[in-house]
Amino acid sequence: MTKITTDKLAQLLAAARATPLVENPAHAEEAVFKALLDATVYAHVPLENAPEGRMRFIQFVRPDNKQTVLPFFSDREQAGVASANRVAIVAMSGRRLFELTRGATLMLNPNIDQVALYPPEIVALLEGRPLGSYTQETLVDCEQVGVCPPAEPTDELVLALRDLFQGEATVRAAYLAEIHRGADSNDIFLLLTIVVPPAHKERLIHLISLTIQPVSSHLTLPLTVSCISPDASLPDLCNHGIQFYGT
Repeated sequence: MTKITTDKLAQLLAAARATPLVENPAHAEEAVFKALLDATVYAHVPLENAPEGRMRFIQFVRPDNKQTVLPFFSDREQAGVASANRVAIVAMSGRRLFELTRGATLMLNPNIDQVALYPPEIVALLEGRPLGSYTQETLVDCEQVGVCPPAEPTDELVLALRDLFQGEATVRAAYLAEIHRGADSNDIFLLLTIVVPPAHKERLIHLISLTIQPVSSHLTLPLTVSCISPDASLPDLCNHGIQFYGT
């Protein structure tokens, strides 16, 4: 086991924040997650003592999606500023924190990085499995594209996603289409459209990135994910692809 210093963790975080300027953003993010296990991290606990043999952590409700998260910090200074002297601060390895807080959703550096780690991702980190990564893109509504059902094999992808969605009551439906865009229609990718309430969008995208890791090497086209609220109109693109989940 190699001890990760606070300075080294800060360097890795700085590289990840430079995304997409770095050459391999996925590698930069994965390096941070791996380093967290052997780095000293900091969390908030109540000032009063917990019952013997137990440790209680401070959590807060996110204003954007109303999810409860447990904040932790990559350095003592951030933890101190966020505590405002109203709570105590504990230090431990990231691995120990993850083991103690299994089942909780964690957030790294909530005032700077705001990186949420959901329970299945915590399990994956402890087991040494990659989390996967994604980038965000804003699509132009008026852009003209070609669309058709996937021409390349997607059976493994569909099966993995269907298994995931069957355990997610928030997912109403899911569609998959092959998109051709660009001047010569040579920019080709798979578009996964999910009908899900906005408050669950981030968590679902994280879980999709994690779930498709074992099958991603079999995909011949990049995958783009779009989330649609149940009360919004379904994009016409979906009608030209396939619906593989929901009714």
